[in-house]
Amino acid sequence: MNHPGDTVGRSGWLMAGLACVGLKLWLVAAQPVVAIGPAGHDDRLYLELARHILSGEWLGPYSQFTLMKGPMYSMWIATTVLLRVPLPLADHLLYLAGCVLAVRALRPHVGPGWRSFLVFALLWWNPMTYELPVLGRTLRQNLYTPEALLFFAALIALETRRAAAWRTRMAWGLLLGVSGAALWLTREETIWIMPSALLLVGAATVSSWLAGDRLIRLAATLGVAVTSAALVIGGVCALNYRFYGWFGTVEFRDPRFVAAYGALQRVIPTREVPNVPVTREAREMAYKVSPAFADLRPYLEGQIGVNWADASASLTGRPKEEREIGGGWFMWALRDAAIAAGHSRSAAEALDYYERVSVEVNAACEEGRLPAGPRRDTMAPQWRHGDWTRLRRELSGYVRYFAEFRGFSAQAAPSVGNASTLQLFRDLVRWPLAPSAEAPELDRPQRRMDAWRLGALDAVGGTLCRFDSCLVAAGLACWLWLALVRVRLRRFDYLFIVGAALIGGCSAVVAINFLVHLLAFPNEATGSFAQAYPLIILFASVAILELTGARSPRLPDGDP
Repeated sequence: MNHPGDTVGRSGWLMAGLACVGLKLWLVAAQPVVAIGPAGHDDRLYLELARHILSGEWLGPYSQFTLMKGPMYSMWIATTVLLRVPLPLADHLLYLAGCVLAVRALRPHVGPGWRSFLVFALLWWNPMTYELPVLGRTLRQNLYTPEALLFFAALIALETRRAAAWRTRMAWGLLLGVSGAALWLTREETIWIMPSALLLVGAATVSSWLAGDRLIRLAATLGVAVTSAALVIGGVCALNYRFYGWFGTVEFRDPRFVAAYGALQRVIPTREVPNVPVTREAREMAYKVSPAFADLRPYLEGQIGVNWADASASLTGRPKEEREIGGGWFMWALRDAAIAAGHSRSAAEALDYYERVSVEVNAACEEGRLPAGPRRDTMAPQWRHGDWTRLRRELSGYVRYFAEFRGFSAQAAPSVGNASTLQLFRDLVRWPLAPSAEAPELDRPQRRMDAWRLGALDAVGGTLCRFDSCLVAAGLACWLWLALVRVRLRRFDYLFIVGAALIGGCSAVVAINFLVHLLAFPNEATGSFAQAYPLIILFASVAILELTGARSPRLPDGDP
C-alpha cells in the first residue's frame, strides 16, 4: 500500500536503508576496542565472568565480585564467543535490530516510505553508538542501549499491533518479556523505565477496552511477556541458588545488604567530610557497638581502606592515610573487607553477615548508643547542607551535556595493561584493541584507509551531534505545544503518548544520574546516558512528525 508523497517506492527506501546499514558497519569496522586491563570492577569483570560461563562454571567461585553486577552482559559476551561473532559487531547488530523493530512498531502511526526511513536513519546513525573513549570499552552500556530500544519497541507494539495475527502478538510479547528481563539483569537502576512502561501499557489497555473484544488479546500478549520475563530472571536466580546458596540476581538488590549500608550511613560523626557517606570517625563509633562490623576493622582501617581512600582522593580531597573513602567507592571497600574477614563461602553467608551488621548498628542507633539520624534502608547518599546550592548551579549544565550530545569522539583512547593483562580481551572480544603503551608488541599498524574511516566517523558524528541537539530542541518545542493543544482539547493521540513515555524515560535517566553526580561522585559522561540517546532521538522525531502533520493516516493494525 503506497501513500501519496512517497516519491520512492518501498524497494527504493529499503535499498536506502540497507546502504545506511552497510556504510556505518564499514566505517565502524575501523574502530578498535579500548581495553582497560586493570578494570576489575568493570571491563575485566564482565570478561572474567563470561570466561567462567564458557567453562560451565556459571559465574565462577564466589567472591565479592561474583554477584555485584548483573550477569546479562557476561552472558551476552559468552553468546557472541559461541556464535563466533566479534563482540563490537554483535553490539551493532543488536542495536540495528532495535532500530528496525522500533520503526516497525511505530509504522502504523508514522507511515511507510520516507517517514519510516527518516526515523530509522536518525536512530541508526546515533553518534553515541560509535563514541570510543568511553563506550568503545567492553562496558554493559553497549548491551543496555539496544535492550532499552527493543523494550520500547515492544511496548509500542502493544497498541499498534493489537489487532495483528496471534503469532505476531505473541512474538511482540516475547520480545517485551525477554528485553525487560535482560534490562533487569544488565544494570541495577532499571527503575527508570517503569513509569514509561506503565504509561504505554495503560494506553494500550484503554485502546483495547474501547475496542471491546480486544482486551483479551492484550492480556494474552502481556501474559507471554510476564511469563518469559519470569522464566529468564527465575533461571538466573535458580543458578545463583544452585552455585551460591542465594535465590536472587544482584546482591545490591538484597534488602540485607541495603540495610547494612543504610545503617552505617545513619551514624552522625562530629565532623562531616564532603562526599564521604561513612567517615572514618563514624566507622570507629560503629565498631564499638557492633561485633559483626568490628570484624572489618583490620581491613577498612588497613590496606583495603588505604587503597580505596587513595582511589577516591580526587573526590574527597583527603590524603589516603586519613582513610576517608568517597561515595561510590565505600560499597566496594565494604565488600572487599567482608570477604577478607572470612565471610566468603557463599552469597547466603555474606548476606547473613550484612544482616547482622544492620541489626546491631540499627539497634545501637535506636537505643541512643550512637548519634544517628532516622533509619535508612537505602544506598542513596544523604542530602547534606549545600546540596541545594550545587543543584541549582549544576543542573542546567548537566542536562545540556546530555541534550547537546557533548563528549563525542570517534577516536580511541589508549588501552591500559600489558600483553598478559590484555590477553583475555583479545580472546573474548575478538576484535583489534587500541594500542597500549605497556604492550607495544600488540600494536597493529594503522592502515591509511582505517585512518580515513576514523576521520570520517569523527566528522559525521560531530555534525550529527550538532544536528541531533537541534532536533531535540525542536522536538521538545513541538511536544510542549502539542501538550497545550491536547490538554485544551482533552484528546491525546497515540504518538503524543509515545512521546511522553520517551521523554519521561530520558528525564528519569538524567535525574538518577544527576543525583549520583551530585551526592556520590562525578559522572557527567556519555556512558551515563547511553540508553537514553536513541530514546531522545526517537522522541524528537515522532514529536516533529506529529506536529507538522508529516505522518500519514494511521494504517491498519495488521499492516504487513
